[in-house]
Amino acid sequence: MNKSLFKKIIITDLVVFILIALKLILYPYSLAPEDLRNAMRMYDEIAPMGDNFSLIMIFIIFIGYFYSLFQLYRFKKIGRQIYIIVMALAVLSVFSVGYTVYDPLEYILDCLGSIITGFIIASSYFSKIAKEFR
Repeated sequence: MNKSLFKKIIITDLVVFILIALKLILYPYSLAPEDLRNAMRMYDEIAPMGDNFSLIMIFIIFIGYFYSLFQLYRFKKIGRQIYIIVMALAVLSVFSVGYTVYDPLEYILDCLGSIITGFIIASSYFSKIAKEFR
């Protein structure tokens, strides 16, 4: 593991995050079967909006995510710590969202994002690149 490869992995994590966001915003039900698509639309119409605490936590997670990636890219120790905290909060925030249905593309992108997240955490602590963090 060298610095340039680690930086490319961080950029890949950001690109996967952007792809997931674009897919969820622009094409939320594009690959779902017609019946499931209609059921998901009906559920979205009757589902209550998130409470203020959940919305604030999601906003904090987004800000922390981008800040931690920037600090990881610059090899700062605080970036590793914030990244772990943000990822833990992201996992816990799933409980406040409600039901979620993934189509195959969303599932692949989410799995890829999870794998990259695990790789970033593991390599930033347990590889030769860990000595570069100051």
